[in-house]
Amino acid sequence: MALISIVRKNSGVAVGLIVGILLLALLGGDFFRLGIDLSGRRRADVGKIAGQKISIQEYQAQIEQLRYRLPATTTESFLYEQAWKQLITERVYQKAYSVLGLQVGSEELVDMVQGDHVHPDLQMSFRNPTTQQFDKQLLVAHLRHLSRGPVEQQQQWRSFEHRLATARKQELFTQLMQQSAWVTSLEAQEKHKRMRTTLCVNCLYIPYHNYADEEIQVTPAMLKQYLEEHKEAYPTAECRSIRYIAFPIEPIAEDHQSFKEELAELKKAFEHAKDARVFAKINTDGQSSSSYLNLTPQQLPTVLKKRKLKKGYVAGPVQEGEWHKIYRVAKLPLAKNKNKVYEVAVIEKKLLPGDNACDQVFRKADYCASIIRSDAQLAEYAAQQALPVHTASVKPNDTQVGNLSQARVLVRWLYNEANIGKLSPAFEIGNAYIVAIMMGHTPRGTAPLHEVQEEVTLRVKNAYKARKLIAQLQQDTGIALAAQAKQYDGARFVEIDKLHFDDDTLQVTGMARKAVGAAFALQPGARTAVADEHGVIVVELVKVNIAPPEEDVATQRDDMIALAKLEQPNGILRALEELAHVQDHRYRFY
Repeated sequence: MALISIVRKNSGVAVGLIVGILLLALLGGDFFRLGIDLSGRRRADVGKIAGQKISIQEYQAQIEQLRYRLPATTTESFLYEQAWKQLITERVYQKAYSVLGLQVGSEELVDMVQGDHVHPDLQMSFRNPTTQQFDKQLLVAHLRHLSRGPVEQQQQWRSFEHRLATARKQELFTQLMQQSAWVTSLEAQEKHKRMRTTLCVNCLYIPYHNYADEEIQVTPAMLKQYLEEHKEAYPTAECRSIRYIAFPIEPIAEDHQSFKEELAELKKAFEHAKDARVFAKINTDGQSSSSYLNLTPQQLPTVLKKRKLKKGYVAGPVQEGEWHKIYRVAKLPLAKNKNKVYEVAVIEKKLLPGDNACDQVFRKADYCASIIRSDAQLAEYAAQQALPVHTASVKPNDTQVGNLSQARVLVRWLYNEANIGKLSPAFEIGNAYIVAIMMGHTPRGTAPLHEVQEEVTLRVKNAYKARKLIAQLQQDTGIALAAQAKQYDGARFVEIDKLHFDDDTLQVTGMARKAVGAAFALQPGARTAVADEHGVIVVELVKVNIAPPEEDVATQRDDMIALAKLEQPNGILRALEELAHVQDHRYRFY
């Protein structure tokens, strides 16, 4: 709402503009109706949230609302994602309000707009120019003027009030959810006991990797069965795979000649510039902050070192990496100053391909796109041209494809026009023209076996090894674990004095949540073998170090309640979002 304050300071601004900016900065898309989408169709939808369609007009309005609030350096991709997340939150909450019958009455709304509890955004917007404090009279005067204004402005203000009411509902909902969080004294006592009870255990660890895989015959049926039984561990979003070749756009001979002439003219003008700092800042292609430097003699560039420098001396152009630089000594160090510092103005220029170079590469890429009809032909053409073939998996909202940044144009083609085996037109992305072919489509759900086959194969082999090892261990139950460690290749024995229930690792084994849980289910003197993440672990319970009961768990309980209240709203929102069945089709337009 900082923008509202800026407008408010400008007392001559029309009421309609104030209202319009208020709405754009706070409301989103209720009044923002463009009528057509980017492709010319009317009332297009970018997705569906909780059964409600989201129009492209509403989504665009949400983006513009955020644009005013976030820093100017915010990237477009971040704006798009945040706007979508806000729409999800609003829709999810609205459904919850309806179920709960949560409402904001007219009296409460009036109080938020012009009563004793004016909304903070309005307080910031209507400040006294002298005191910079909220001036209620300015707000009331504005509302009186608005009551005599055009009907459209009054409707816009009512939409603004509606959004304030919605924000208030969300606040009430959050408070309600926080009040539903509760912890009993028994729960607090149990947590105290769990946190302070430790086990003394002996562990035998037999790693899977010490046993050869050759004797294990893994069949496709086994892999398929394992994936079906553990599909929740392999979720995947919708994804399409492509192969592509890049035709780099590089400067040609005429570009080098023109650049050389440009640098010569620029150096001459630099020599005669009255203000070296301003001239460098205007003409550099690099960061403006690097156009004027304070340098010690040791920091001077090579082209200025070992020279008797004079004020106004110009050196260059010299190539340093991808930049061509021209230096001018703007100010010499004072003779009496022991810490010598030179002030140097710097112009950085980069050689870029011209129109003719771009046209030549485009014609080459366009010709490729017109004659290629299959992946095999693309590979053959790339080999003839000595161009590498790249592969990439692309999700609908990706902005980067492989090593290509800002590649949304390619992603939109892939999800709107492409089909398997179809070649794309030539797209200019960065410093290259790209020609791609769609190779496959993975729908949302469980990852296909070919994508996770390596991991699934390892899991199947480990499961086989675990069954075999556990069967052998069950025959040696009368042997001490330390002695058993000598019977298995690579096995390690360890004694643990204090094992906590919340521990997720064991010494020498790494991740071992299954083994830790199994240990706390044992009786003293008992042991069990567990097929864990990296190997079979035999845990033997030696002793339980039981924590003394806490006489006063009030502090523990209060801390647990405070944490529960903090986590409750977010946990409920995540659950509601999952139930909302969000459908995201933004890739069709952005």
